[in-house]
Amino acid sequence: MFLFGDLRFAVRTIVRMPALAAVVIGSLAAGIGANTIVFSWIESVVFKPVAGVPDSGRLYLVEPRSDTAMYPGASWLEYRDLREQLHAFEGLIAFKMLPLYVGERGRVERSSGLLVSDNYFSSLRLTPALGRFFRPDEVQAPGGAPVAVISYDYWQTRYGGRAAALGQRIRVNGADLAIVGVAPRAFNGTMMRLTFDVWLPATLAPVLLNGARDLEDRSARGYSVTGFLAPGVARARAQTEVDVLMRQLAAAYPGSNKTMRGEVLPFWESPRGPQRLMATSLVILQSITLLLLLAVCGNSGNLLLARASARQREMSIRMALGAGRTRVMSLVLTENLVLGLCGAVVGAVLGSWGTAALSAVPPLRVRGIPISFETPVEGASLLFAVGLGVASGLLFGFAPALQLARLDPQLTLHSGFTTAPRSRTRRALIGLEVAFATVVLVAAGLFLRNFMATRQDNPGFARDGVLLAGYDLTGRAVDEGRLRTFAASLLERLRSEPDVQAVAIATSVPLDLHGMPMRAFILEGRPPSEDGQDQALANVVTPGYFALMGIPLLRGRDFADVRDASAPPQVIVNEAFVSRYLDGAEPLGRWVETRGRRAIITAVVRNSVYNAFGEPPTPILYYSFRDRPSAAAEIHLRPRPGADAAVVSGLRRIVGELDPELPLYDVRTLGDYIESNLIFRRIPARMFAVLGPLLLLLAATGIYAAVAYAVSLRSREIGVRMALGATPRLLVARFVGDHMIVVSIGALAGWLLAFMFVLDVLDASVDAGVFAGVPAVLLCVAAAASWWPARRITQVDPVVALRSE
Repeated sequence: MFLFGDLRFAVRTIVRMPALAAVVIGSLAAGIGANTIVFSWIESVVFKPVAGVPDSGRLYLVEPRSDTAMYPGASWLEYRDLREQLHAFEGLIAFKMLPLYVGERGRVERSSGLLVSDNYFSSLRLTPALGRFFRPDEVQAPGGAPVAVISYDYWQTRYGGRAAALGQRIRVNGADLAIVGVAPRAFNGTMMRLTFDVWLPATLAPVLLNGARDLEDRSARGYSVTGFLAPGVARARAQTEVDVLMRQLAAAYPGSNKTMRGEVLPFWESPRGPQRLMATSLVILQSITLLLLLAVCGNSGNLLLARASARQREMSIRMALGAGRTRVMSLVLTENLVLGLCGAVVGAVLGSWGTAALSAVPPLRVRGIPISFETPVEGASLLFAVGLGVASGLLFGFAPALQLARLDPQLTLHSGFTTAPRSRTRRALIGLEVAFATVVLVAAGLFLRNFMATRQDNPGFARDGVLLAGYDLTGRAVDEGRLRTFAASLLERLRSEPDVQAVAIATSVPLDLHGMPMRAFILEGRPPSEDGQDQALANVVTPGYFALMGIPLLRGRDFADVRDASAPPQVIVNEAFVSRYLDGAEPLGRWVETRGRRAIITAVVRNSVYNAFGEPPTPILYYSFRDRPSAAAEIHLRPRPGADAAVVSGLRRIVGELDPELPLYDVRTLGDYIESNLIFRRIPARMFAVLGPLLLLLAATGIYAAVAYAVSLRSREIGVRMALGATPRLLVARFVGDHMIVVSIGALAGWLLAFMFVLDVLDASVDAGVFAGVPAVLLCVAAAASWWPARRITQVDPVVALRSE
């Protein structure tokens, strides 16, 4: 009864203050919308890491870990041991990513697939959209039955969603397979955020990978192992079982398992790939957006506290008629809860729009495999938005509700005197609002600064005018000689093309989401470090790479030709390598040993950006492709201006002539590649480019309202002071100064919090411009917001002010 009455009263009250309600609801919607967007990402990464799998947040990985802190994945035989002997899990599954070449000779397309265990689909509790999944008898013996399950999207795009797709043959890596089923629509695979087209029995590995020994060699690793914990089993117990079993395997198979241990990790904490980094970044971003919402609540509290003074007579009458203090608080809190829920509704709409905009972004790709960012606002995200609305309403509504509940109705009604809210409360709200706003604005400044650095800073290489195209010979029956010959022939043919100015091949491209690989090494003339080995980034490139990328050779010479068998193994280092590991000593002619193989340093190149803009100078080892040929690589081309299309067409023709079953993938410009890989900088930067100025405006509005309210309450005092000789200028300065002290204290507290956050949590360098500029701008805005309403003092007539009281 009271509830519906309070709600009707709240709606009528809000309708009578449209301007204030619009400001409160709009600011809350912005804060809740930003939080909802980020939480939807967290929900997708942490709570629903595998799309289409019920309760996938309960999946745990069993990750083998070497004594050098590397996570090489499990071997197939190791997985079989884990599955049979671990009782803490309900059906462990195994899967491994592999490149696929689908189609007949001359019409081959690159696709993405997973080799999976026989219980893969059943343990994940999936139901096929069409047909069936693998039968146990099809995946027992090496070589297995030639069957495949395709994804729903692949079924729709390649087979038009027709049931006749079942039983059709699909040529994969040279083998003919029968399609036996279609995966559920929402299911894309079990490597988080990556989208796969085909699932194949792991027992087909020898067929698809040209005699691969995965099924019999314990040193052939790369499988991921995951499963649900059994009912009533905690992670600690599962870890204990894994520890015992891994010790037993180490004793039984010292050649492959002596240095291996095992870790039980939540699925989203996968140590391979960007998952853990993504989750950590989202938690940090969520913390910042929650501080933004707290700043909004502080501003709303200040506005409603000022509004409460105009309602003191109304509430005094209610109390005189028998309403208790609890009843008054209930009425006021209900009003604020309605405002909070309205803000939550609008915020959820903004959040849905924001996540939909993100889903519309062209997908990133890892070795040709698209990364999915579909994060709809549903379920937990909607509840989160509603919860934020309720919490915000209670938070900013408590101070005005408490103020009105503490009224003395006799004093207010008999004397007509309006009691002012405690100055301490108003000052505290201003201080907290400014502190939270400072933290958020510093964070916004850092995000924007880092993003702008990607546009303005020189990365040390030429990002314009370069085309990239990937190829992958993994799984082919090719040795190093065949890989070397293919690369040399490809380079020679491309260099003869009239529209190609330069061409090279490299195994890695700077600014990749996964980062460049790290290699431990031993350097001639340098004593071993405390842990026995130094480390540097690594890339494998062909001659001409540095000239094409615009990275100057400071001394020495480029690599020998790919076909030159006479030159010794070679390596090129950068300035940071020489500075850190040689202390300026002569590097040329020294040998570097990695993984038991030595190479001679032949040149030093200038530093450039490798993993992230703003990174400190990082040592890197460039190995010669001639010495360490790779099956998977990126072709780098510099075409003549305006000849991109002709060069791409010629590239496809040449590759097709050299290997009709080798498709190119991810043909794009280096500039587009960098832009797509900067998505985790671009999205927060654009978000805070809108929210930062909005927060600054809200802070100014809150300070303005507080000063204007203080001036209105102290009109009699102002009149007395002016009658006694005080000048309007002096009184304005005093009002502005009083509030600027509070603002300065809040800004200092927020600045210190932001400083500690950057150093301790982000482990990043302090940007002096941002840390100096944000407080300066905030204080200038606060001074203007305080001075403008304080100018009303100059319009006060002392006689009128004294008579009005």
